Amino acid sequence: MRAEAAEIARRTAGLRRLALAGSGRSLEVVRLPGQMDGGDDVPGAERQAELAAFCVVANIAEETAHGEGCLELRRGVKHFPPGAKVWVLPPQWGDGADQLIIAGHHRGTHGRGFARMVLARRHLTGFRVRGVYSPALIRGLTRPLTELGRDHAPGLWRTRFEAEQAATIWRALSLTARADDGSFTTMVTDPPPAEITWQGQRYYPAHFNAHRVIYSRRLPPAEPSDSG
Repeated sequence: MRAEAAEIARRTAGLRRLALAGSGRSLEVVRLPGQMDGGDDVPGAERQAELAAFCVVANIAEETAHGEGCLELRRGVKHFPPGAKVWVLPPQWGDGADQLIIAGHHRGTHGRGFARMVLARRHLTGFRVRGVYSPALIRGLTRPLTELGRDHAPGLWRTRFEAEQAATIWRALSLTARADDGSFTTMVTDPPPAEITWQGQRYYPAHFNAHRVIYSRRLPPAEPSDSG
């Protein structure tokens, strides 16, 4: 268990440092309670297979932000309605888990089959961990990544502990943060840190709404004095 915890800490350290550097706040990462709260991918009466894996599960946000500055609002996303349940694979590339591979029932399929695609993490909410029993879901998650021009299969979560740690961090870092000079994009806490340090430079919040925060190297204007 200590080896697993060390590996999770190593994989997520960069993301946490970027999100919280200079903020004066700490992000407490705790293991979730052991009980699964009845949360599997199929009802108990339909479960016929053995537990195949543990996976992070999330829901499509009711309202998602798109376009320049995240100012265009939509209900759900193009391929999934708001509230749709999706299964989330571990980060497959080094972008701080900004883009994730997910699988779920596509709009209009009435629960038949699983569509897999890449989706921005900011469009997901309610991260938690569930057991996977469905062979069809396992096949949908692990088929080769031909849609991305790759012939290998993506990796699953290695342990439940690894999935729980990621879900805990992703619940805490719920806002998209970007630098106005394009130097970084990440996820931060809500409310956002008062400053972020990136490659030795300090960035400060310049614009902020319910969906995203833009950071700038320019110091924020000083608040007016109460005197006079």
